[in-house]
Amino acid sequence: MEDDLISIIVPIYNVEKYIEHCLYSIKNQTYKNIEVILVNDGTTDRTIDIVKNNFLLDQRFKLVSQNNAGISVARNNGISNSKGKYIVFVDSDDWVAPDYVEYLYYLIKKHNVKISTCAHQSLPRGTSPRIIKDPKDYIISTKEYFRRLGDKELPFQLGVAPWGRMYERSLFKDIKYPEGELFEDSATTYKLYLSAGMTAIGESIKYLYFQNKNSIVQKEFSKTRFQFLDSEKKMKDDLEKKFPDIKESLDRRYQYALMNTLAHIVISPNSKEFRKEQLELKKKILGNFTKKMLDAKNSKKDLVGLITLRLGLPFYKIAFKLFKFFKNKK
Repeated sequence: MEDDLISIIVPIYNVEKYIEHCLYSIKNQTYKNIEVILVNDGTTDRTIDIVKNNFLLDQRFKLVSQNNAGISVARNNGISNSKGKYIVFVDSDDWVAPDYVEYLYYLIKKHNVKISTCAHQSLPRGTSPRIIKDPKDYIISTKEYFRRLGDKELPFQLGVAPWGRMYERSLFKDIKYPEGELFEDSATTYKLYLSAGMTAIGESIKYLYFQNKNSIVQKEFSKTRFQFLDSEKKMKDDLEKKFPDIKESLDRRYQYALMNTLAHIVISPNSKEFRKEQLELKKKILGNFTKKMLDAKNSKKDLVGLITLRLGLPFYKIAFKLFKFFKNKK
């Protein structure tokens, strides 16, 4: 197998509790020809001291600093400071398997594609990842990828996150992460997939996305979260123009975005500030109610959400809080 240089880009902001675990998992990769671009996004805690004391002696690790400007700027900055033929992202509070890079590179070379994708698992810290028996790898078109995404047929939580993938560098020539915006994954990943045309999928779990132990604690809803809906709507519209025959699948993906946003509003302590938005989202979600209830592609979770929302926002709130409680218990 060829030994191309692969750039691993890690945006960093105030992660002193998690950065060592993350970077040691990168340092110990079985694929050795890597450069690790650590982008300091204006960190104010001890994170950078930990980086300097434990990792910069490894010449493969490079620290780039910027004023606090957000993760999109950090990703773009990392790309512009990298030299690898391929790009990989890792979030600084996550962890990757020892063969994360090797596996993604193997998929790209085996299937002769510009993007490869591995499975990931979201789990509480201190727990062990799931072992997939007889994992498969294969290639599918961008159209098929987003059809399956909308129909919830992709295995093991594949989605549109920047991490968990390897990209040929050339894909970023005309595509950048949207600076000043949140939810850069919805706004960008689909464009990279459109440019690539095909993707290789490996069903082995190589990326561990850790849940915050306090994720069940209610936090105030911010109107900036509506950028998620804007990004998802733009993705839906662009993909629908390109692939009109998967419109129903794309609609299901957007329905998920609407329901998820409404759920986070209703459990928020400041939910009353967004009463108008709650009613607007409720109306959108419940449109074509009977059709959605009869849609075999809708998950049980979504069907419960539709039923409880039909009963009223208080019931929807209770249902979502129960879902989060049992999810965190797993």
